[in-house]
Amino acid sequence: MLTSCRDCDLTSCENGSCDDQVCSCDDGYVGDNCEIQAKPNSIRVTRIEFENLPDEPFESRVWDEDTSTATAYLPDVILQVRLETSQDLLFTSTERFSNTNERSFIFDENMNFSIEEQYVEMRLTIADLDLPKPTPIYAIIVAGYYSPINGFPEMIEGEDENGATYKLYLEYEH
Repeated sequence: MLTSCRDCDLTSCENGSCDDQVCSCDDGYVGDNCEIQAKPNSIRVTRIEFENLPDEPFESRVWDEDTSTATAYLPDVILQVRLETSQDLLFTSTERFSNTNERSFIFDENMNFSIEEQYVEMRLTIADLDLPKPTPIYAIIVAGYYSPINGFPEMIEGEDENGATYKLYLEYEH
């Protein structure tokens, strides 16, 4: 609790309530009037969406060796997430888009991983699930969750130079 709003009729607690002439800030806010968004301990990613992925990286590859059916050659798409230039996987989706020719994907099943640094770059890779290991198809780099104007948003979106778009849905742990 902070010692502000001495006269609750004159001072408001922007993101909290005034109790007994003291601002009681909502989770994630600090300051005399609860006006400052607090830096979170971690950022949890709950959903990732892709749209308008370019045709070229999908159509210019030989996918699966099995060509016995009309769809056997198509990619079995998964999502992999790495931080910055690390080769270590932070997350691999349990969702599989089997033998698909789609260019839009939503990953939200069992999506629950956290990032502790607010400014770290994430590499989101769409991969073909082939053995012995998945083969990358397309990658998008996402950076900058915090903005001085927007604070820590619940959703960030962007577009890369090929017109592919992404949306990341975020929750903050304080």
